[in-house]
Amino acid sequence: MARHRRLDPVEIVVRVGDTDPDTGGNEEAYQEWVYRAREAGWEVTESTGFREPRDGGTECGLVDVEGLAYRVHYGLRVRVDLGEGAPVLGYAAWAEPVPGDD
Repeated sequence: MARHRRLDPVEIVVRVGDTDPDTGGNEEAYQEWVYRAREAGWEVTESTGFREPRDGGTECGLVDVEGLAYRVHYGLRVRVDLGEGAPVLGYAAWAEPVPGDD
């Protein structure tokens, strides 16, 4: 039986809030990323759950995806065409792996 290819967790990028960070917000972005990762077939455990980013950073939570830790981020990440000429960056949620202590 052929197994379909799941998106790697780092490939899951969720548009949240367009160009206004308050439209989506950090907590909604975190929850939406977790939901989409689970929908993509990953077993996601919220390690520390949502937390407000510090010092203007983008990290809004830590999760475990089938044995590997990932930091969930929220910030300017995706291209948005407003139809007024030049494209701009919009807000999105994404995750990056936390390197292990090898």
